[in-house]
Amino acid sequence: MIIKDNRGFTLIEVLVVLIVLSIFIGLGFTRMKPIWRSLEKGMFISQMEADLYFVQAYAVNRHESVVVQFYPFNDRYIATSVTSNSKILDRTLPTSIDMMNGSFTSYTITPDGNINKFGTLKFKHSEKELKLIFNIGRGRFRIEEQ
Repeated sequence: MIIKDNRGFTLIEVLVVLIVLSIFIGLGFTRMKPIWRSLEKGMFISQMEADLYFVQAYAVNRHESVVVQFYPFNDRYIATSVTSNSKILDRTLPTSIDMMNGSFTSYTITPDGNINKFGTLKFKHSEKELKLIFNIGRGRFRIEEQ
């Protein structure tokens, strides 16, 4: 009579369990991609709004003009103080967001918080278009999704 030792698992049992787990993990990642894109878009919009409000507050608090420049070919934007010529902000966009040409590429925030230009900048994210719209008067802006 042969007695089997039941202290472990066979190699086949371990491989079957690993294959089943890898299939479940793979399915989970495919469902996370749209959620991640949505989160990334939301983070981009929040960061852009926070940056532009920060630069406006900087100009008002320090009583100096600030130039904000957008570089569509580099997918970045830079804010520079006019009086000290120092960089206040230098931000590169996430790789999934593309800056497209709009009606302007730079504007100046005056010491009282107003802007000298108005217009629209366009961004593209997952085949959807986002518009950054600057209104004249008190430096107001909004972001719209098309």
